[in-house]
Amino acid sequence: MAEAFYSWVLDLACYFILLSAVMNFLPDNSYKKYVQYYMGLLLILVVLSPVFDAARIQEKIDAYIEEFGNQDTEREAWEEKAGQWEKEWQDSLGGDSGEVSP
Repeated sequence: MAEAFYSWVLDLACYFILLSAVMNFLPDNSYKKYVQYYMGLLLILVVLSPVFDAARIQEKIDAYIEEFGNQDTEREAWEEKAGQWEKEWQDSLGGDSGEVSP
């Protein structure tokens, strides 16, 4: 438990160091509001990371990503199968591609 708390405090410290560095290296103040917006979103993620760990959300996200990756391979397999069926169908027509010759 103490190790998790130490890690969280370390993440917060790294966040604030990163924020300071980015804000100091900005060439113009015109980008300041955009950088602050995205750094604020990052801060929300850093602060809520212990909640995500407790709810095991990361494991669920990883499972969804793996499932989505499997869908891509299934789609590719179906596309390959459809290509084979189309080739077989064209071969059964006698090699005619369905085009009408003049």
